[in-house]
Amino acid sequence: MVWPGKIFWSVVLATLAALPSAEQTQSCPININFSATNLTHWQAYTGNNKAGNGPGAIVVVYDSNQNAPNGTNGVSALPEYDLPGVKGIQVITSQGTDPFGNFPTIPTINGYAYNYSILLGSTSVAIHQSGDPNGQPGNQASSGPLGGYVRGISYLINVPKGPATLPYTMTYAYAMVLENGTHASQDQPMARAIVTTPAGVITCASPAYYLPTNGSELDSAAARANGFSPSPVPTPNISPNAQNPDQHLQDVWTKGWTEVTFDLSAYRGRQVSLTFEADNCVPGGHFAYAYFALRDNCGGLQISGDTVACANSIETYSVPSLAGASVNWSVPAGWTMTPGASPNSIVVKVGAQPGPVVVSEQNSCATLTGSLFVDLYPGALPQANIDPADTTVCFGETVPLQAIIATGTHYSWEGSGLFADGGGRGPGRTDGSISSLPFTANMLAAPGQTTNYILHIVNAGCPISVADTFAVTVVPSIKVNAGNDTLVVVDEPLQFQAFTNDPYKDDYQWSPSTDLSNPGIADPVARFPPGITHITYRVSATDSFGCNGTGTVNVTIANARADIYVPNAFTPGGESNNLLRPVCFGMATLDYFRVYSRWGQLIFGTTQMGQGWDGRVQGRLQDSGTYMWEAKGTDYTGRVINKRGTVVLIR
Repeated sequence: MVWPGKIFWSVVLATLAALPSAEQTQSCPININFSATNLTHWQAYTGNNKAGNGPGAIVVVYDSNQNAPNGTNGVSALPEYDLPGVKGIQVITSQGTDPFGNFPTIPTINGYAYNYSILLGSTSVAIHQSGDPNGQPGNQASSGPLGGYVRGISYLINVPKGPATLPYTMTYAYAMVLENGTHASQDQPMARAIVTTPAGVITCASPAYYLPTNGSELDSAAARANGFSPSPVPTPNISPNAQNPDQHLQDVWTKGWTEVTFDLSAYRGRQVSLTFEADNCVPGGHFAYAYFALRDNCGGLQISGDTVACANSIETYSVPSLAGASVNWSVPAGWTMTPGASPNSIVVKVGAQPGPVVVSEQNSCATLTGSLFVDLYPGALPQANIDPADTTVCFGETVPLQAIIATGTHYSWEGSGLFADGGGRGPGRTDGSISSLPFTANMLAAPGQTTNYILHIVNAGCPISVADTFAVTVVPSIKVNAGNDTLVVVDEPLQFQAFTNDPYKDDYQWSPSTDLSNPGIADPVARFPPGITHITYRVSATDSFGCNGTGTVNVTIANARADIYVPNAFTPGGESNNLLRPVCFGMATLDYFRVYSRWGQLIFGTTQMGQGWDGRVQGRLQDSGTYMWEAKGTDYTGRVINKRGTVVLIR
């Protein structure tokens, strides 16, 4: 598709005055990267595209040779067209985060930190009141759509004279935020860059980005393929397309920072224009804004990365991208190379000898080659093998940590836990120098809780230290509950139930195993023969790590038959003996326990062992006197026991 906007770049260039030619060789144009923190040497323009993108969209031009109000010299911000209170063009000098894309407003890409950027556009849309300074929703124009805002900046570059074989490169980065309007693609919000030479536009350095549509629907697959992703933040503007006139749609898409490099060596001694622009949708109800940043390096393909390294260290080297280019890397003999996070970067393990890292990029526009010589520090990167890297220890126990150091001259231990070796107990102990290699560094750790122990290794001559981390997980102390002490009768089955605070499965072992159905489970059953009056059981719970805890339970055995015992007097409201309840000695079940008044009226009943009468009826404490009771239950042999009696209530 041919954008109508390409027609008017010749018009824009015709309005640009050439800068005085400075003594340039490979140096970049003055303030090309906004290092003056303003727009000096940049021409700017704003406008409205209600008639479409083209020459007529440019309404206001700010001359690069003039001061404010009609020039850009010393100016750091310019307003949107017809919105004096809204910044449409502004130089960014301090780091921030874009609210829709969550990317930095000043990028660091491929190891290169840009110091400045420029923001073209805002979230204001022309369908709002034209005088609204904050871009908040206003009244829709009765005459129909007002068209979208247009803003752009241009720099006329005097390419320095010199051989065409000597590269003269420029690198810019861009990021953008576009609101989807589901218009025809050519009318969607857009951001673009144009590099125009006497021979025409350099296509591979002049991308134009918009959200593609298929009929009246967004082609989200194509948008994602072009590097866009939807923002979780709704648009700040009320959507004129929504059935609900007050609805804010979550239909903003963002594209993070991307670099583009192009070579101007073919145009030495001539002028080239670089233009950046962000346009709202042509109907006017949806916004676009974009960030642009430029490197202050024009002397060919620049490799980012350390120029001095330690042998054995891991380093990353990268270059800006050349659109659609093939990238080839080479490293010195003895170095190893793996692909980096992008096609424009590599990760290398530095070898024993210094040498050049070389890269070449080639596409239909240019062929660029870069080289970076990497020297070596006198000392190699420290190296060690640690054992174990991660380990688990029971609470209160110690664990040995070991590292075999192959390269290094000094080591030290660090940890919030305690050290329990022969040097004494204490945190953060430094251990000293390494006399010979290989060297074994041992430490007996005594952590009180899960923690990391860190071994720091330094090798003289290399400024990079190595930190090896031993992750030590401490299993909390296992607390075992074996149950309450109890009283049983001879031949009465007693069900034990041990449990722990351990969330994982434990193995149990009871000791002694006397009269237990199975001493290796949590819930054995005991049945005691005559002759035993008392026994204490100890149960141990062990987890999969070998950590354990213990608990005990005392059992008293009565050499008597099962029965139901009820006291002959009780004192409700007193400090003791204040509840009338049956003592079920050796009973399997309690069928009932009932209490009657002296006139034979039932005033209390229960079938639950341990429950009893508190001397009250409907909350009222009864008078002193004699009351009758009856109980029925079944013992563990199946024998039914019936009991009756009287009790005296004492007040």
